[in-house]
Amino acid sequence: MLSTMTFFGRLQFLFVILLSVFSFQLYAASAQPAVAIKEPKVGEKVSSYAVKRLNIELLWAELEASFRATKKFRVLSRDKNVLAEIREEQQFSESDLAKGDAAATGALANAHYLILPKVQNFKFYRSVKPLPNFDEKYTRQDSGLLHITAQMVDTTSGQVVTSFDLQSSFATKKEIVNNKGGIPNNTHFTRMAKKVSAQLADQFVNAVYPMKVLKRTKRNQVIINRGKDGGLKLDQEYEVFFAGEELIDPDTGESLGSGEEYVGKVKIVRINPKVTYAVITSELDPDNAPIGVGDIVRKPQ
Repeated sequence: MLSTMTFFGRLQFLFVILLSVFSFQLYAASAQPAVAIKEPKVGEKVSSYAVKRLNIELLWAELEASFRATKKFRVLSRDKNVLAEIREEQQFSESDLAKGDAAATGALANAHYLILPKVQNFKFYRSVKPLPNFDEKYTRQDSGLLHITAQMVDTTSGQVVTSFDLQSSFATKKEIVNNKGGIPNNTHFTRMAKKVSAQLADQFVNAVYPMKVLKRTKRNQVIINRGKDGGLKLDQEYEVFFAGEELIDPDTGESLGSGEEYVGKVKIVRINPKVTYAVITSELDPDNAPIGVGDIVRKPQ
């Protein structure tokens, strides 16, 4: 009898632990900033021919996927079709046929940050030239360019926090072919969309959660609060800045950020899942202003 009670006691204890872990994960997820990415707009410089090759839905999906991959934000959909489906489910929940446990009308979460992407330039074409001294033989090369900008807006103030400039391109090797028709393979566009999306997510993370020094070791190394999901690479060199006091515009009272002072450089030597190790390669003033905990780490401009 005692062994049975002990078994159920342990089972109950395990259930409480699992419930606590699950509750903590839910709390951590809800505490994350919410980001909404609006449908990318197309700039006037993009030709009507290029627009036909521009897959806005795929680009939009890749932008959202890149933010989810950081695991640092809640990504809220602003797709009209998705929102219409949610509204339909809410209406069903309010009917006599459902339990009514869907999100109530007007209860959807608001975004802390809004991303406004715009395609400034897009090229996606095939260049074909006749091969000299050969009939029906051509040299073919596929090329493409995807250039987008994106504004980061703080929805609580309506202020444009910063803007991002992102670009990706490709060019295949020239090959000899028997015809001059066709268009580039769509996989090239997908790769460009993934690349600019990853650039945006990486820069956005750095804007909201700047890379910082967590600890300085005895071996002249620093530990940075970025891991394998931070876009870092071995042997990359970064600049380190000391974040000083907040700067306030005396005329408007607006915060202009903190006064930063350059203090040195570090080079990435080891990347762990959650943190990264870097060796200090130079310090401007190691005696009076050494690289230390809380210093901001940035890519060289």
